[in-house]
Amino acid sequence: MTRPEVIRMLKSIGLRPDKAAGQNFLLDEKVVAMMVKTAAVKEGDTVLEIGPGLGVLTAALLDCGAKVIAVELDQRLFGYLRQRFAHRRRLTLVHGDIFRIRLGDYVRDRQYKVVANLPYSGTALFFRNFLAIPPRPSDMTVMIQRDVARRIVAQPGEHSLLSLLVQSSCIPTIVADIPPSSFYPSPQVYSSVLLCPHVSTSLIEEQPQLWRKIRAGFSSRRKQLHNALAAGLDRSHADILRAMVAAGLNPAIRAQDLTVKNWLELEKTLR
Repeated sequence: MTRPEVIRMLKSIGLRPDKAAGQNFLLDEKVVAMMVKTAAVKEGDTVLEIGPGLGVLTAALLDCGAKVIAVELDQRLFGYLRQRFAHRRRLTLVHGDIFRIRLGDYVRDRQYKVVANLPYSGTALFFRNFLAIPPRPSDMTVMIQRDVARRIVAQPGEHSLLSLLVQSSCIPTIVADIPPSSFYPSPQVYSSVLLCPHVSTSLIEEQPQLWRKIRAGFSSRRKQLHNALAAGLDRSHADILRAMVAAGLNPAIRAQDLTVKNWLELEKTLR
């Protein structure tokens, strides 16, 4: 769709885009094609799309022969999509909040992929839910804010709770950066297409005690890790330092310097 077409369409359904709700509609069909190709969508796949908007990505997914489950919160957009795709039998439209619906009612135990242009505001919650709560997708190809995408693929020295959570489930990759001009209305920041292939159960989410230690470590990012853990876990510095040395860690290291593997080793020595 061109910008004038999108503006006319939104006017016809009485919708003024709400930036706070992440209503930035993707215009660039080359980006749509690239997302579908990146996700390797093929005939017979089950694909979950979150926030389909005006259905530009939805149409491309259906044209690949996929069974699409599209979840739209906005009532006016849902009504428009229902009319536009009334003849497409492989589409299941769901009106609701992706974080409140019973996803298992739609995907059951089947493998499914997530392909979506996500609202910026719900990105962290999206990853927390889809990596921690079954049924988990096999792969995810999502458009998110570029700064957040870079945080997710961070290397030691720049890690965060979000990067560790995602990297404990898959190896995320930034496929492309997308300029604001590819959307209407144009956001003030760049976006990125992020690929999360071969999603598995989060090693962190499986171990609540490990997650507690990681959160304690990041509670004071400027502190050396042994100080943050001692305060956050109410443990002696001597205990923490012994465990860090046993895990092969430098006592002066900070939480953002540790990889997922480092945290898993520390969990074994810090009981």
